[in-house]
Amino acid sequence: DGVLDVKRLYNAYSKLTPRYKVSVSQARHICDKEEVLDAINSNLKSMESNSNDDDDDNDTIILDTRGSSYAKGHMPSAIHLPYAQLVDPNNSLILKPTSEIKQMLDDRGVDYLNPNKKLILTCGSGVSVCHGYLALRQLGREMSNENTRIYDGSWTEWREYPDLPKVTSS
Repeated sequence: DGVLDVKRLYNAYSKLTPRYKVSVSQARHICDKEEVLDAINSNLKSMESNSNDDDDDNDTIILDTRGSSYAKGHMPSAIHLPYAQLVDPNNSLILKPTSEIKQMLDDRGVDYLNPNKKLILTCGSGVSVCHGYLALRQLGREMSNENTRIYDGSWTEWREYPDLPKVTSS
């Protein structure tokens, strides 16, 4: 039951229409593009008003775990944390020591231990976010259904909608 039990099955006739073994509303920790858009709009509003209150529990941190493709395009306010930096360079199934992962998150200003800070993890297609999710658990993040979310549509879905905000390289 939970994140790793949700299997996304792609319809061969439509790359934008996912089918699930369980409905997204029943899947724990999964969010959709509307929830991500709400987080981005809230983050952009905070940035515009120069609100630097780190204790604001309504802020959502978006972590993008893609590799170099992040530079070509990403969601506004997303923080880049490549999954390859989280794992042993010789075995991507083994996470690096917690002290190294903690330092990477601290360097990016991610308050991962605060259960009131909402984190949304995204990547290219909803796969490499699992490294980020597991790393957060290893570090002791208290995971609730609401505070740590995975956007399984990720960049593959997001980039297909022209009305969604994007940061792209020129």
